[in-house]
Amino acid sequence: MLRSYVRIALRNLRRQPGYAALNVVGLAVGVACCLFLLLFVHDELSYDRFHEEPEALFRIHANFAERDREIALTPALVGPLLERELPSVEAFVRGTPGGGVIRAGDQAFEEDAFFFADSTFFDVFTHDLLAGDPATALDRPYTVVLTASTAERYFGNADPIGQTLLYNNDQQYEVTGVMADVPANSHYQFDFLGSFSSLTWVRHGVWSAANFYTYVRTRDAAAGEALQGQIDALLARMEEAGQEPWPLMAVPVTDLHLRSEAEYAFDGTGDIAYVIGLTTVALLILLIACINYMNLATARAGQRAKEVGLRKSLGALRGQLVGQFYSESALLTLGGLGLALGLVGTGLPWFNDLSGKALSFGTLAEPGIVALILGIFVVVTVVAGSYPALYLSGFQPARVLRGRGATSPGSSWLRRGLVVLQFGISAFLIAGTLVVVSQLRFLGEQTLGFDKEHLVVLPLSDSILQEQYAAMKEEIARHPSVTAIAGINQIPGQLGWTSGFRTEGMGEDDFFPIKGLPTDGTVTDGLGLNLVAGQGFAATLPEPDSANYRFIVNETAVERLGWTPAEAVGQRVAVDSRWGEVVGVAEDFHFRSLHEVIEPLAIWYDPSNIRHAAVRLAPGQTVAGMDHLEAVWGQFAAHRPFSYRFLDDVYDQLYRNEEQLGRIVSIFAFLAIFVACLGLFGLASFTAERRRKEVGVRKVLGATVPHLVLLLARDFVVLVAVAFALAVPLVWFALGQWLDGFAYRVGLGPVPFLIAGALLFVIALATVSTQALRAATTDPVKALRYE
Repeated sequence: MLRSYVRIALRNLRRQPGYAALNVVGLAVGVACCLFLLLFVHDELSYDRFHEEPEALFRIHANFAERDREIALTPALVGPLLERELPSVEAFVRGTPGGGVIRAGDQAFEEDAFFFADSTFFDVFTHDLLAGDPATALDRPYTVVLTASTAERYFGNADPIGQTLLYNNDQQYEVTGVMADVPANSHYQFDFLGSFSSLTWVRHGVWSAANFYTYVRTRDAAAGEALQGQIDALLARMEEAGQEPWPLMAVPVTDLHLRSEAEYAFDGTGDIAYVIGLTTVALLILLIACINYMNLATARAGQRAKEVGLRKSLGALRGQLVGQFYSESALLTLGGLGLALGLVGTGLPWFNDLSGKALSFGTLAEPGIVALILGIFVVVTVVAGSYPALYLSGFQPARVLRGRGATSPGSSWLRRGLVVLQFGISAFLIAGTLVVVSQLRFLGEQTLGFDKEHLVVLPLSDSILQEQYAAMKEEIARHPSVTAIAGINQIPGQLGWTSGFRTEGMGEDDFFPIKGLPTDGTVTDGLGLNLVAGQGFAATLPEPDSANYRFIVNETAVERLGWTPAEAVGQRVAVDSRWGEVVGVAEDFHFRSLHEVIEPLAIWYDPSNIRHAAVRLAPGQTVAGMDHLEAVWGQFAAHRPFSYRFLDDVYDQLYRNEEQLGRIVSIFAFLAIFVACLGLFGLASFTAERRRKEVGVRKVLGATVPHLVLLLARDFVVLVAVAFALAVPLVWFALGQWLDGFAYRVGLGPVPFLIAGALLFVIALATVSTQALRAATTDPVKALRYE
């Protein structure tokens, strides 16, 4: 029986190749778009789930709720304390990033993917050690485990175990292990894993110097659920004993990539809101494809009424007809899914470039994705086949063969409703794309309050460079391509140093948090800051002590204190234990992402704490300036490869997620509209065919071609207008929610909606008019002779 169903289904599809092609192509493009987006979402949700029992892994954060601060770092004592005192903790590991010049023989590379960790690293995390013993690989000082790709880069095919690497030109590290490369879906990434015991500066027994990421593994996932309660109880006991521990919170490792908002976190590059958004877009595109399929199925079903009546008069049972229609639906769906998988396999390299991922076609074989594909097959087959299978199979043969009962008013209303839904989704995607692009353009054009263009940042990564900075600065400034140079401790766009700020009239506990930036005397020229009061720093000043610092504060800090900028100059203030005088007030500038409001900022003179040199180049002199910087670098830093960053690249990186979202949504919104237009094209073709005699009669009676085109297109244009009107409130709400995530944002005015509506009408009218024009220009004699 099944074989007969398939054979008849293939025969019917061959008779209607255009209908079959529209269904298969529309479904294939829609499903392929859905799969691309869901592969991206699957990858985002898979972060850190490759570890054994990932629900038992936690990172400990310091959580100062009264200051509204969550810090991803903790003191060194936290890990041992939790393992010793809490029954649920099985093991801990502390880690801190590092970097510098790594030498092996004649090779030297500037590496920033260095991570120091306790010897328990392989007890807490799940990584394959390809060579070496995981129990002892990191138990001695000055030992290092390399990733496989790094071992090959430094040692080729030679055995790296026992080889030595020179770290920052003064420390010999022995290679004691080679591990598999860290998976791309890990919140931490490194090429070198150094032994924690190599760090001689660690302060082990004090609640200060929070420089370490602390991870714990509980005995199982159930024990993990009790971890936070046990931490709170432990801290309470310590406070009762007269100690002053930091407030701590346990954050699941599986939440770090998408939900981490802690300061000093090196993760949190994803965003759960974007995952939800792209999942929604994927399902909407799939829904559009399914609507296409269902619309065309219901539209063509009426043409088969006589076939059904004839089959039933010859003895066909209703169950047999149901099976026949479902078989045709299954064949079309199977063809669409097959073509979709081909599109995904072919287009995956393109999508990886677009999304910044390294997705593989093999991911489609994972149980969750396979279940999704099977679910799509079943749902589309049932939805698209149900109307003809359940409605047409119930026709009375005598009525149908007399030409009555072949169509249902309900099917027409169903099609109209589906077209409204389809183009409402299209309006949502078009308007959403326009607002996302507008917000990204706003971020790129927003005035930051200082000039970030032509600003090159050189890292002063070791004591040699820091000691030679004054002479290096003088030599850099000699070249005509250099207009200014300043020494800074942190890079604007990445400021994370938070301190307590107070004035002489405040008590020790009355401080408020302020961001801090130690610099040298030329910071205002080097960064291009605008002073609204005071004179700033002198080019040369004596080294400060705890009582004679000089500060430049921003307007937000002054407003917080209730002063005017002029009143602030000359005031005595303190940043932590540093007391000194305010010598200038800088115009507010964005030293972090535009997601965040500008916070209070204090810049103080401290040339001993310089970690970067910010060099401003003259416009049009970039090539000459970079050649000069490289030459000076070779003169003062021959022990390190030349490295630098342009500051505008640093700021661009802050909006990488939004730019990625904008690119993805723009392209897939276009594809969704393409799929919707395929369905509209098919429906317009069906309508024109059904009204062929009417068009012929009207032409004979004198109707013009424009009048006939308007007649055939009018209904569809009305449906698109209804879809747009219904979509606008939903789009307005959803985009308002997304824009609320930015402290600085575009206004949600009518322009994106008007543009979206105009595009929707133009696209729909152009699609329908092609078929309407074809029908209107057909010879009426042929139409009237048609039977």
